Amino acid sequence: MEEQQTTRMKLTMTYGIYLAGISIVTSLFIWATSLIEHMGLFGSALIGVFQFVLLAFLLVYFTKKYRDTLFDGKITFGQAFTFGVLLVVFSSVISALYSYILNKYIDPDYMHRVMTMIQDKTYQMLSNQGLSQEQIDSAMVKFEQKGIPSPMETLVSSLQGGIIGGAIMSLISSAIVKKNVKGEDAFDEAMEDVKTEE
Repeated sequence: MEEQQTTRMKLTMTYGIYLAGISIVTSLFIWATSLIEHMGLFGSALIGVFQFVLLAFLLVYFTKKYRDTLFDGKITFGQAFTFGVLLVVFSSVISALYSYILNKYIDPDYMHRVMTMIQDKTYQMLSNQGLSQEQIDSAMVKFEQKGIPSPMETLVSSLQGGIIGGAIMSLISSAIVKKNVKGEDAFDEAMEDVKTEE
């Protein structure tokens, strides 16, 4: 039992490092190419969708590997969900630390550039929709009140977003992985026993 617990924690940490690594590489690519600044609001939304889909795929993949390695292809929803949440928490801590280092030491102006771009694109969008200058100014005040997040605020929001989004994705991935397990339904197993006795 203790050996299984050790293996479980080892797998969680290993897959968590893989998940964080993939997330960081994706983020570094976006940062190095200034993708968000070039693509604008719509591009930012597309990048967000891409990252969400990538997380979902990786969670399903790693949970299946975990199921097959530790449970011989059978896993309950609870076991899969617990693994997914632990995986996401571990991965989110690493990714949040990367985010802090990026915004504090590597490129302290990054968030300022992104927020300025969002502000400019929002202004253009509102102008194109025919809003009056007063309405636009009123909407833009919200940006000024919010301000540029500090590296610590970025770390906290990255951690919160990763854990909350990851927990939601873990619910979905757990349902998918559990559904794919053969012979897990208690009713089916009972019916097999009845047929065998006959």
